[in-house]
Amino acid sequence: MFKKLLPYISAVVLFLAISISYFFPQFNGQVMPKGDLTQWRGMVQEIKSYKAETGKDALWTNSMFGGMPTYQIDSVRKGNELTILEKIARLGIPSPAGHFFLAMLSFFIMLVVLRVNPWLAIVGAVSFGLTTNSLTIYEAGHISKFMALFYLPLVIAGMILAFRKQYLLGGAIFALGTGLNLWASHPQMSYYFVLTTVFFGVAQLIKSIKEQEVPDFLKAAGTLVVGGLLALGSTASNILPTLEYAEDTMRGKPILEAQGAVDPNNSSQTEGLAWNYAMAWSNGTIDLFSSFIPGVAGGGSGEPISRDSEIGRDLTSRGAQLPATFGAPLYWGDLPFTSGPIYFGAVIFLLFLMGISLVKGPVKWWLALGTLFTFMLSMGSNLEWFNRPIFDLVPLYNKFRTPNSVLGVTSVLVPALGLMAINRIVKGDVTKQEVMRSLMISGGILGGLCLFFLLLGPSMFDFTHMRDAQNAQTFRPELLVSMRQSLMQSDAFRSLALIALSAAGIWAFINNKIDQKWLILGLGALTLFDLWGVGRRYINAESFVPESQYQASFTPRPVDTQILQDPDPHYRVLDLTEATFEATKTSYYHKSIGGYHAAKLQRYQDIIDRHILQGNQGVLDMLNTKYIIQPGQNGQPAAQQNPDALGNAWFVNTIEMVADANAEIAALGNLDPSNVAVVNQEFQDYVSGMNLSPNGSINLTEYAPDKLTYQSNTSSEQLAVFSEVWYGPDKGWNAYIDGEPVDHIRVNYLLRALRVPAGQHTITFEFEPGVYKAGVAISLISSLIIILGVLGIAGYYGYQFWQRMQNQPAEPAPAPTKAKKTVARTKAKRKPRKK
Repeated sequence: MFKKLLPYISAVVLFLAISISYFFPQFNGQVMPKGDLTQWRGMVQEIKSYKAETGKDALWTNSMFGGMPTYQIDSVRKGNELTILEKIARLGIPSPAGHFFLAMLSFFIMLVVLRVNPWLAIVGAVSFGLTTNSLTIYEAGHISKFMALFYLPLVIAGMILAFRKQYLLGGAIFALGTGLNLWASHPQMSYYFVLTTVFFGVAQLIKSIKEQEVPDFLKAAGTLVVGGLLALGSTASNILPTLEYAEDTMRGKPILEAQGAVDPNNSSQTEGLAWNYAMAWSNGTIDLFSSFIPGVAGGGSGEPISRDSEIGRDLTSRGAQLPATFGAPLYWGDLPFTSGPIYFGAVIFLLFLMGISLVKGPVKWWLALGTLFTFMLSMGSNLEWFNRPIFDLVPLYNKFRTPNSVLGVTSVLVPALGLMAINRIVKGDVTKQEVMRSLMISGGILGGLCLFFLLLGPSMFDFTHMRDAQNAQTFRPELLVSMRQSLMQSDAFRSLALIALSAAGIWAFINNKIDQKWLILGLGALTLFDLWGVGRRYINAESFVPESQYQASFTPRPVDTQILQDPDPHYRVLDLTEATFEATKTSYYHKSIGGYHAAKLQRYQDIIDRHILQGNQGVLDMLNTKYIIQPGQNGQPAAQQNPDALGNAWFVNTIEMVADANAEIAALGNLDPSNVAVVNQEFQDYVSGMNLSPNGSINLTEYAPDKLTYQSNTSSEQLAVFSEVWYGPDKGWNAYIDGEPVDHIRVNYLLRALRVPAGQHTITFEFEPGVYKAGVAISLISSLIIILGVLGIAGYYGYQFWQRMQNQPAEPAPAPTKAKKTVARTKAKRKPRKK
């Protein structure tokens, strides 16, 4: 039993060792500052603080864009008990080490299900865990994307088992893997993966028809449908509110009607994202070669280089104080910028190409065609003839941006096919002639490309990037070009050497020069050397800082401290000293007019485009923008108080009726919001008969992110306007007067308004999305079914395995007669002792 379990025990131990070694600083109390994670901290600070104080989850925050739901800011997981399995699977080890351990374990399970030798499966798992794409997206702070990717191997394992007629086991693993993938809350990766499975479905159907097993195909497909529905159900508390929210965002239908021809590059005039916006991160051809030559396009936009390099010496000569290693903008591909290449490994890519000819069956076609498909998708606008029809016609595709991120899915497909190929070679399932032919073709293609970039590359490209002009004062353009050329050549030689060594090992094996264990050990060592070495360029000990240093980055500026002294904290801030609508640092301390999010409410985006960016002070006033942070005379940010900010709520004396949304937003151009409310005719019945004569007062008395309480005191009926963003109708914000539910309407295109009766009253707005409550119940039921199913099936198979071990006959002991003869022969050869 121990002998059979040894590779599996070794896998877990090795994955732990690699994860702990790679991220050892985290165990010394250090943390890794990550760009997008720092942005995220600003997004979620209000709701995190609220939960720490009250223990309650808030589904709305007022810290960004005047207010928005939190569904895609901080993943909603209430009711989803798969969280328990996620913590157990990573052995309670915190991120990043715990998550990278789980990534390798997940891939190992998939390869074992694909019947890859367990020792080879360890090699494949390490290659997936240390894929440069995983390291760079983690370093950039794309945690949900990374988590979504490392559950995909479990999804694949479940699919394979289901089509092998192991319906219960396959369905359970598929439901678990898909549930955890969706739990990670990065639907873009899930969506891209589903697109690739079309190739598997078609190939499997063709196989089933040929073998007259269509009923089995339908059973497997039905099993996966049931598992998928359970997985969707387990994340209903997040998915259902998100789907509802998406309709009102930049990725939904436009609210305003285009005046004249529709501008396809304007998200406010197109359903889904505009083409140019969605395709901003499109790979060029040179970027694709980074999959097996990491520095062919310069690596990253902050590629680590030595102080003794050409650029380092130049900067030092000009007075710069540089550390031993620093970042330089060596990347020159087609992306605006990047943390690093999507590098699968030279060794792994060689095995992948060999797999195209050596591996048979539907899985091969899926992995090979899926890789080609994702490569083409990643080129986005640089391959418009292919990608434009997909963008326009494939449902939901135009909801996503940054097409190069699809290669995250490719990072699962490439090593899977590569390890299946080497497994067939090791098992002897292919002839020597087939292996040699595949090796010569694959090695010849990759080796030839490496030689091209090594010898001819420096003379074939201009090595310039769109941002070079911005960097010209710091980095001399001619030195950037020189170092880009040098990196291309050195990494081309590096990949060539790794490919040659791998090919030599395979040749030696098939010619009986080395045995299986040495081939596996050699490929494992080369793969670890390859990916560890490149990965260390982007995550290393210098990537970590003490916790105290990281927290210091959130220390408020003097201007923030000044504003926070305001005794009335319920105001908004416009910060013009940062990229207002692309940064969240202001949101960490204040309720910001700006912020950062890729799925803002469409109404707010329209207000930004048509009024805030045009300097409409009236719109800022109605949003209660009390402070504007601007550069001061000494270059330090300074706060300017806006005396015309209208507060949290006010009464108006005039209603201006308009015919449609276009007229509604246009009316804000010369509006006095303190006196006039612009009302769309859809709410005409609500305001009918009102005779306005403003008097009395209305004030915010209690505040929570998702519950606002006001006190009003008037002598006649009023129309109160609130400086809060409208989200509706019937999407969660409910209004109450003295505890009784009442209707409210939208005014000024963006804000809420309410008829307030005469007298003293308590007015409450509370965010209570019904779809969320239903989602929590569905999540709880679905996730418990998955957990119980997985545990039950694991128990059954565990019992079966134990029974087989107990009933297995012991290996016979060596015959004693042979041992005696050996001993006798040994004695006969001894020379007699001399007396």
